[in-house]
Amino acid sequence: MTSSLLTVSGVSGHLGRFAASHLLDLGVPHLRGTSRTPSHASDLAARGLDVRLADFGDPRSLDDAWGGTGRLLLVSTGAEHAGPRRVRQQLAALDAAQRAGAHHVVYTSLQRAGDSPLKALVADHAATEAALRDAPMAHTVLRHAFYLEMLLTTLPPAIASGRFVTAAGGGAIAYVARADCARAAAEALRQPFDGRRTLDVTGPAAVTADDLVATANEVLGTSITVERVDPDDLQRRMAAAGLPPPLAAVLADIDRGVARGAMDTVSGGVEALTGTAPEGVAAFLARHREVLLPPAGQRG
Repeated sequence: MTSSLLTVSGVSGHLGRFAASHLLDLGVPHLRGTSRTPSHASDLAARGLDVRLADFGDPRSLDDAWGGTGRLLLVSTGAEHAGPRRVRQQLAALDAAQRAGAHHVVYTSLQRAGDSPLKALVADHAATEAALRDAPMAHTVLRHAFYLEMLLTTLPPAIASGRFVTAAGGGAIAYVARADCARAAAEALRQPFDGRRTLDVTGPAAVTADDLVATANEVLGTSITVERVDPDDLQRRMAAAGLPPPLAAVLADIDRGVARGAMDTVSGGVEALTGTAPEGVAAFLARHREVLLPPAGQRG
């Protein structure tokens, strides 16, 4: 008989916290959360979540954290772990899931992990997906588009300067809200599917820079224009503005990949799993109006 225990990893992070909270809201029984910093999830523990220490860098900690787990939501570790370290940690996590007797793993990946132009960005996810395919457990791979929350960082400077600078050409991004990704992951965890599948998790439409700026101007009352540059120019500008050169190179390369279709897949994955449509760009911007716009006294 398979275990009914559901475990959500990374519950002190944004996505894991959203997913665990969604399951608690639904009153899902036999629920556990794990974190490298359990004290940061004390609010979830106060709601009844069994929160345990799980450090992907210490595989021994995972045996207690995931013992008895039937279905595991494996939230990919943060970008600060990217590269061989993240692959090593996530493969250790899969080994621990197998030792725990988990019969299904839900993994949060990135769009087009198998063939993306953004090879460096998706490499860790591709390696983890390959390990999942070789593992005996059933699995659900959820390939996320870029988060809408990225706009909370990229739009304010554009609003302030009146220019949205991009090297992505006419490339489009199917931005998706992190909360929609979390709800989809939570539902994939609790629903009884036990085969092997890969689903794209995206917003309702792929938007170009022109689309994004037009929507921002309409929703926020701004007057942004699009300024197109080539990736090398973008990289130089960002470095000159004080961005560390390696990060400037990564961001310019992301625009190169977007121009080549790395993030333009649109799917019904969110609605298929949750029964509700994902949030679009216009609704997201309206909801975050006060964050995106400067205080009234500082507006030009």
